[in-house]
Amino acid sequence: MKKVLHIFTLFETPKSFFDGQFRYLADNGYDIHLITSYDDRAVSFAQRNAIKYSPVVISRTISPVKDVKAIFKVCRYILKEHIDIVFGHTPKGAMVAMIASFICGVRHRIYYRHGLVYVTKTGFAKCILKQEERLVSLLSTKIINVSPSLAEFSVQEKLNGRKKQICLGKGTCGGIDVRYKFNPENINNQKLEAYRKQFGIKENDFIFGFCGRICKDKGIIELIEAFRMFKSEQSGSKLLLIGHYDSRDILPNDKKNEIENEEDIIVTGYVDQDIEYYYSLIDVFIFPSHREGFGMSVIEASAMRKPVLVSRSCGCIDSIVEGETGLYIDLEPKSIYDGMKYFLEKEKIVKYGDTGRKFVLKNFDHTVVWPFVLDLYRKME
Repeated sequence: MKKVLHIFTLFETPKSFFDGQFRYLADNGYDIHLITSYDDRAVSFAQRNAIKYSPVVISRTISPVKDVKAIFKVCRYILKEHIDIVFGHTPKGAMVAMIASFICGVRHRIYYRHGLVYVTKTGFAKCILKQEERLVSLLSTKIINVSPSLAEFSVQEKLNGRKKQICLGKGTCGGIDVRYKFNPENINNQKLEAYRKQFGIKENDFIFGFCGRICKDKGIIELIEAFRMFKSEQSGSKLLLIGHYDSRDILPNDKKNEIENEEDIIVTGYVDQDIEYYYSLIDVFIFPSHREGFGMSVIEASAMRKPVLVSRSCGCIDSIVEGETGLYIDLEPKSIYDGMKYFLEKEKIVKYGDTGRKFVLKNFDHTVVWPFVLDLYRKME
């Protein structure tokens, strides 16, 4: 039985994207191991996915002493458990994973590229992060990009050669559960009404929605300005921001104050469950992100039959079919505002929403993507 180790900086990433996939791989004969910084939720996650969990502190920031300690601990784990394949995820987790597995002589070292942090940075920070990306790519034997546009951009940026990288299907790390979780037919109306009351949403309110970290990189500044423009002409609308304020990519104080003081902007805070009900509250989904590996929240919204306005940023462009499941927007308020106005017609909402669900069901359901993952594993035997 092949022993496979996945390394992440934080537990939140495997929880969000690999829950169920790890169980699928275990059921198909693989001994899956997981390393992340400690999280008490990881124990139940490991049990339900039939995997082995071991916590190792991996710093998200540049910290040579902490990084060396993490690499040493991972090396010791690889040698002790006789690991055959190592997957490294997220910038710092991948760096630790690739260095440790290279030192230990692991034959298959797979870098899972979920996005590129450096593209929205400037100056010295951008230079360092880009060189780190090249180092991780160099030490890996294979790179998985989570979207076709990310794969193309990586080649253009000379991060790695084209032959070294792949993309699973049409993108994502494993798809989403379109049939059972992200299915509007499974929504309990009584429970949905309770959420409406919780957020003060009236039956006739028109709701624009966003899901993700509330920060500059996600285009929140442009979105708030576009919503202000829209509200000056259209009454009875609200903006639902599904997520929490980011602690690193912090919004300017004036924008945060504007959000907090606007009664028609609702911030849910971190959402750990029932995310499909939050999508059900909205009429139109907006995702003006400046950088992305893949627009996961976009396909979640589409699966819930919501029309989408999404930026043309790398990773985002793979998440819709323009003119059928959604529309592209430029990263400026006027473009977002124009998109908002376009979807005021009920017929357009229904048409784009229905097509969006069919698109996601065909390309991004777990049952479609997981066989690509299993095929990748089998090629490494």
